[in-house]
Amino acid sequence: MKIDTHAHIFLKKLKMIKNARYKPDYDASFKDYKNNLDRFGFDKGVLIQPSFLGTDNEFLLDSIEHDKDVKAVVVVDENITFEELKELKNRKACGVRLNLIGKNLIDFENSTWSNFFENLYKLKMQVEIQQDLDEHLVQTVKTILSFDCDIVIDHLCRSSIDRKNFEDLLKLKNSKIFFKVSGFYRAKFDKAKTIEGIKFAKIIYESLKEHFSISNFVFGSDWPHTNFEKDIDFKLAFNAFEQIVSSKKEQEKILGENACKLFDF
Repeated sequence: MKIDTHAHIFLKKLKMIKNARYKPDYDASFKDYKNNLDRFGFDKGVLIQPSFLGTDNEFLLDSIEHDKDVKAVVVVDENITFEELKELKNRKACGVRLNLIGKNLIDFENSTWSNFFENLYKLKMQVEIQQDLDEHLVQTVKTILSFDCDIVIDHLCRSSIDRKNFEDLLKLKNSKIFFKVSGFYRAKFDKAKTIEGIKFAKIIYESLKEHFSISNFVFGSDWPHTNFEKDIDFKLAFNAFEQIVSSKKEQEKILGENACKLFDF
């Protein structure tokens, strides 16, 4: 079993949010994604709502509606009701993503957010976090842990080269915290998209593995590698994973058993 737990689909004609950090000028269709899964021998996939499409998840959910092998992680407003979240889950959304890059520290303990996380817990939906380690990632994770939701950290925590706040992250050792071995090129240093980025990701992975269970890692292709399309493709992303996780036994567990359990396939 091989499962890709992080990829995106979109069309350039779709309405994008104002002040988006990135706006694609090409299409990344569901058919294109499925072709990648088939080509590289993947059985299932999880598609993540891209930040530039905001909280309009219709294109994503409509695309996967009739495909039993693909699920979604959506983006929603914190004021969403329990019934609205339940409907999203019925449409194969297994979690929500918090796009927090460049944002100030949010008071996740206020009544609105508390209700939001409590509803996610009741529905057994995970919280996926996109945030740089050298920003507020540790505090974000620490606060959300109190709601007992599964927390999935994108791209091996997007660390800077000096690994600022990394030791504090390691101290959070908890079975509810998961890491995606993905997007090595999104680490915060100039040469991240080169072989140096893969070497750095391996260091991060090995260090995390010393404090968290191997069961708490999954793989993500990050296709179509927004902002890095000229440097990375699905094949190179998977080759990088095999270098970061050199143990075949660990690769099999991360690609199969771990992802099956976390995403309830």
